[in-house]
Amino acid sequence: MNFLLDYGVDKNTIQKIKENNEPSTVFYFLTLKENVKEVINYLKSIKVEVIDTLLVNRLELFLLPVERIKERFESYNIEVLVQLINEDINVLNNV
Repeated sequence: MNFLLDYGVDKNTIQKIKENNEPSTVFYFLTLKENVKEVINYLKSIKVEVIDTLLVNRLELFLLPVERIKERFESYNIEVLVQLINEDINVLNNV
């Protein structure tokens, strides 16, 4: 999971991912490493600031195809959505 360090993810976040998820989920996450990178890049490009929080609490987001995430996010006002996500990641329950 050290590839996450290249994206500014904190070492403590990586540890929490391992602690909070089943080994099979972590393995699946690692098999989708290229998709995870694309999701992180997309989230950064739209100014999502809480990527570490999302990795710890919403790992499933990073397992979705990036095109599906873009499609869902773009059905909303992205600026407003990002602001809401940065304030409270639970807004994703409604996206």
